[in-house]
Amino acid sequence: MDPRPHTVNAGGFTTRYWESTPPDTPRGTIVLVHDGAFGGDAISSWAHVMPLLARHHRVLAPDLLGYGDTDKAVYLDRSPYAFRTTHLAAFCAAVGVDTAHFIGQSFGGSLLLRAVATTTPALPARTVVSICGTGGPWRTEKGITELGRYDGTEEDMRRLVTTMVDDYPGLDDTIRARYANTRKPGHVTACLAARLRHPTMAAPTSDDTWPAPLRHSPIPVHVVEGTRDDLLQPGWSHHFDDLAPHIHSHRMNARHAPNLDQPDTLTDLLLTFLTTRTTP
Repeated sequence: MDPRPHTVNAGGFTTRYWESTPPDTPRGTIVLVHDGAFGGDAISSWAHVMPLLARHHRVLAPDLLGYGDTDKAVYLDRSPYAFRTTHLAAFCAAVGVDTAHFIGQSFGGSLLLRAVATTTPALPARTVVSICGTGGPWRTEKGITELGRYDGTEEDMRRLVTTMVDDYPGLDDTIRARYANTRKPGHVTACLAARLRHPTMAAPTSDDTWPAPLRHSPIPVHVVEGTRDDLLQPGWSHHFDDLAPHIHSHRMNARHAPNLDQPDTLTDLLLTFLTTRTTP
């Protein structure tokens, strides 16, 4: 059940992904989507969660475009969610995923929420879980400034990671792995690309109707807020309360990345949701 690396062509892009499979027939497939921080990738985000979920499910975790060992490609004429959603859909087709539970953390969770906020979701999702991913808004000033800068050193990578988590066994390994990712050609540039602006044109306006579009989605959605997450506004998950019968929220005693520092507690929560919220 330990994650194994593979490479596939997804939509024309070389894509690294990790897979864990159960010892018996899987109950279904889970696709895990990592965060968008400097140095992020699938295995540094999900290494301790994948074997737990893989006791009964096939679990896949791809590196998104620009991250890990996937191609360092970006599109500058569309949102950072949109082109990565297209790539994620191509990945699912390439590895034979017709339907799956999708779970994302931070940027990955926001990507998933946006992907299914329509009557015709862009991904073959049975359910979606977003862990500390809001869909875009409600970031604090600390979240914007602390996660938005990186000086290129391993010491500063420690600052970035410890901004998101409590201390935990394996913290130093995560820091080293994410620092190594930042040294891969094109990664930091890909992370910075979305912040580039025409010198005389205003930044795109934000969507002030969010999360109302999720009402039209046929996909059951669960959002998880960390009650000690100071990178997002306190109580942000209440914006999803009473939005629709198939949309649920949960608050847990965590910071921004419980997939790193609370894998057991988070996995129990995820499995409970997957077994009780599989239909609208």
